Formats: sequence, C-alpha cells, structure tokens
Amino acid sequence: MIEFRNVSKTFNNGGSAVEALKDINLTIQDGDIYGIIGFSGAGKSTLLRTINALETPSSGSVLVDGEDINRLSKQRLREKRKNIGMIFQQFNLLETKTVYDNVALPLKLNRVPSKEIKKRVDEILKYVELEDKKKVYPSKLSGGQKQRVGIARALATNPSILLSDESTSALDPKTTGAILKLLKKINRELGITIILITHEMNVIQEICNHVAVMENGRIVEKGEVIEIFGSPKENITKNFVKTVINDSVPEILVNGIKSEKRFNKVLRLKFLDSESTDSVLSGVNKKYDVETNILFANISEIQDRVLGIIIIQIIGAESEVAGAESYFAEHNVGCRQIFLD
Repeated sequence: MIEFRNVSKTFNNGGSAVEALKDINLTIQDGDIYGIIGFSGAGKSTLLRTINALETPSSGSVLVDGEDINRLSKQRLREKRKNIGMIFQQFNLLETKTVYDNVALPLKLNRVPSKEIKKRVDEILKYVELEDKKKVYPSKLSGGQKQRVGIARALATNPSILLSDESTSALDPKTTGAILKLLKKINRELGITIILITHEMNVIQEICNHVAVMENGRIVEKGEVIEIFGSPKENITKNFVKTVINDSVPEILVNGIKSEKRFNKVLRLKFLDSESTDSVLSGVNKKYDVETNILFANISEIQDRVLGIIIIQIIGAESEVAGAESYFAEHNVGCRQIFLD
C-alpha cells in the first residue's frame, strides 16, 4: 500500500517559491491500477517521483508498505527501490546497448550473477513479446517496441510497484492500446500495483480502477473511475470526461429546446450495468403524461462495467415531470437537470 500523508513540495525557482504539491492525502491499495491525471504543471509527475524518493517532500510523508520512504537508510532505500519499477515517456534507453543489455542493466547494477541475469532477461523479453529483438539496438525499434523494452527493464527486478510517467503519450493510438493492454496483463497476472500518470482521460478509462484529478498541485477529485466518469463534480474533471464522453446538448438542438412553450426540463440520466434504458423510459411514458425526446446517448465500458449516459428533454405538466424524476430515482437511475445557457 502507498500512502501520501499531508505531502507538500516547494521548489525554489530563481529566488521565488513554487508550490508543486499542496497537502496531498491519498491511499493506493496493493494490486490497484491508479491513474493520476492533470494538465502540464499540475504536479502529477512530482507526486509520482516522491514514491521512489527521487523527489523529497518539503513536508508530510510518503509511506510504501508501511515504511516512510524518506526516513530509510541509504542501504534500505536501495533495497526498497528494487521493488519499484519505473517507465518513462521518452523510453530512456541506452542507444549504444542492445535490447538485452538495456533490460539486464538494473540486474547488473544489483550484482546479480550472469547466469541468473540471462534467465531473467530471456523470461521478461518473452513476456513482453520481444524475444526476437534481444540483439537489436534501440535505433532499429519502433516507438511501441522501445516502450516494451522500457517495461521489460522496469520488470527485471521483480517489482511489486510500477510507476508509469506519461508512458503512452509519445505513441500513436493503436500502439497506445497495445501498451495499455500489456500493462493490464502485468497487473492481472503478476499482481503488480501500477500508478499511471497521464493527461489523457481515454487512458484512464481504458485501464484504471481509481483516478485522482490534480490541478495546481492539489488533488481536486478522486474515486473509482466509473463514478468519476458517471458523476464528475469539479469543472476540470467534467472537461476531462468530455474528451471521452461529450454529453453536452448538441448546439443545433438548443434553440429548439428553448423555444418549447410547454413546461419542460433537460435531464441527464446515468445507467449502470444491467439497468434497462428502454424499460425505464418506457415505464415513465406509460405511468406519466410526458413526452421524452432523446438528445444524446452514450454507452461505455469502464472497469468491466457498462456506463450509459443519456440526455433527454422531458415535456409535460410540472407535476407529471416531477413524478417522472421521482420514478427515475426509484429505479436507481442517476438523474440531474441540465440548465441551458
């Protein structure tokens, strides 16, 4: 388990203080895939680097498996870091070394016997599907292959924690999907905890179980990914979610909605898993004297669950519309009104 307790970090930039992290409190459970998202300068990479003590908090503490990472002796910190692998946006491979030697490097630095190094490198290259590339130099590899080498190197010491710092942002969408699939396999089969830094919400949707949203050095929102996608609260979170699920009312329909003379509301409905959209909407129309017009609909798979977002215009007498809203609540459908500007 990784715990951030009141973690703050201030840098001195040309004589002025820059607060990179501000009172961060966060717990990441063993075996999780935890995403940390934010724009450039939000503090997410600084936060990640406190886990392996590449950055030291100005105040607060970072606990890894119950140990304060910044209170360890140098020897104990070296041992601890063997348990924490890291992959990078720009791969950070040694261009003068072969794939085999790049992956073997952390093992050599830890003075592992040559026979054991060969066995481990061969195992891990097979795992990331690069066993035929071990004598190749990085300049001959594609971006996706380079990142697989970076992942293999991070896995070489059998870590229980893997830190991923924007590891897919330099890749095309198809290659990104393949790398995320590999990370998910690593988490599922090897039980490795993954902390993933990104500025892309589709990456969070694809692989993460939990997410923390950072802005100006603070965590402004956190929780299960499906809840964050279904009911984002902060404006920055809403904007991130809209890059994947743009549930705004289409502009072409706004004037028509505003010109409706009868009493009406625009509602955002949230359905989870087996809840039947059709049966609930049909039930509302049968029980209440209302007219429902679907303005937007989206179905997404998140954390192996189905999230449905539907925006409707509901028209009728005020009492009938109110009854329909109560009906949605009774059937466990998330419902909130959208106000058009």
